[in-house]
Amino acid sequence: MDTQKKHDLTSMTDRLAAIDTQLAYLVRQQEKTAELISEMTPILKEVLGTATTKLDDLDKKGYFAFGKELVGIGERVVEGFQPEDVHKLGDAVVGILQTVRAMTQPRILEIAGEASEVLEKSDEAEPLGLLGMVRATSDGDVQKGMAVMMEVMRHVGRAARAVQEQRKADPNAERKAKLAAVLGPRKKKALGVERTIPAQKLGPPPACAVPATKPREAVAVIDGVAFGADGHLADPKTWTPELAQKLAAAQGLTLDEARWAVVTFARTDFEATSMSPNIRRLTQGTNLATKDIYTLFPKAPARTVAKIAGIPKPAGCI
Repeated sequence: MDTQKKHDLTSMTDRLAAIDTQLAYLVRQQEKTAELISEMTPILKEVLGTATTKLDDLDKKGYFAFGKELVGIGERVVEGFQPEDVHKLGDAVVGILQTVRAMTQPRILEIAGEASEVLEKSDEAEPLGLLGMVRATSDGDVQKGMAVMMEVMRHVGRAARAVQEQRKADPNAERKAKLAAVLGPRKKKALGVERTIPAQKLGPPPACAVPATKPREAVAVIDGVAFGADGHLADPKTWTPELAQKLAAAQGLTLDEARWAVVTFARTDFEATSMSPNIRRLTQGTNLATKDIYTLFPKAPARTVAKIAGIPKPAGCI
């Protein structure tokens, strides 16, 4: 019995020794970790301080704003063009670079400089009559220049014909022509007069756009008009064409006939569905392409239109 107790005591002593060894190892590891953190803390602070200063410097120089605008351009390209359009542009870049290289050869630049010098001294040139022009054509350089100009005009005419044929083959030519007609020179109409547009045969709005049934809380009142926290009118019924002019000016826009057409459709669609149209529905209801809507309302078109039209922010499909 005494032997058994001695054996158990020895075994327990060995286990305690092993535990003590492990605890000592953990303590040493903890000390090394604390020492590493202590040594790295000043370095990390220096790195973070340098990074913060660098980021602040980049922000002040406009890198982030520039990047934001590039993202916006990318969104407009994705929404307004097809992948094959970008592919064609990539193929054309090689030709463009070759043309630029040819036009920037030293001899070409020298000739261009001489021509610009002649233009700068054009007031010193003596007028030529018909007889003088006939005499000038006897000069070899003039004859060569006329031949070059004729050849250039031939290529310009060929390019113009190719563009014309491409427009005829473009399936979107009719829609582009409509936009050009809307944006082209027109007789100005009195401010505050809405443009009546024909009723559009649209399907119901997407299921994700649920009408808002909860009254909107007004957080600000400007010139007697209440606005919500998102900057939209608290009550769409308080909207007037005159107010729309002010809201558009606040967005840096002028409500010309083309923009009035989009704003009018947005209000008409909201009154019929109790839902603000998103950009896809705007394109369907106005027969304008997405890039055309962006031309009229460059920044967040659907929301900008909703603000000017005095209706709630369009719902997103999340």
